[in-house]
Amino acid sequence: HPLLQHLLHEGYDGFARQALLEREASHWPPYSRLAAVRASAATLVTAVDFLQQARAAAPSARDIKLLGPVPAAMAKRAARYHAQLLVECADRVALHRFIDTWLPRIESLTSPRDLRWSLDIDPLELS
Repeated sequence: HPLLQHLLHEGYDGFARQALLEREASHWPPYSRLAAVRASAATLVTAVDFLQQARAAAPSARDIKLLGPVPAAMAKRAARYHAQLLVECADRVALHRFIDTWLPRIESLTSPRDLRWSLDIDPLELS
């Protein structure tokens, strides 16, 4: 695998430099800010439908990019299906302003009893 080869030949410092260059080119943290809205339910359709409703309820914002919803990398865990919707923004203040407006809209959505959702600002992992 190319990443492992790079790590073996360049060491950790070279690997980290390359990873940061790729993240900068892709506008991923630490060169942008992320938030993740995650949902889990008894069915994947329920989780994804909720996140689609959340996306539709999002305020219009030029500097915000919504990605998804998509099933989580491990979609089924502990007899529940998981999905996520990512929010990307170059500016932390703009991201928080967007979330402050959007969160009450998400909270007002009607959802099935088995649905659980959460908001993670600056997620450490995208699972």
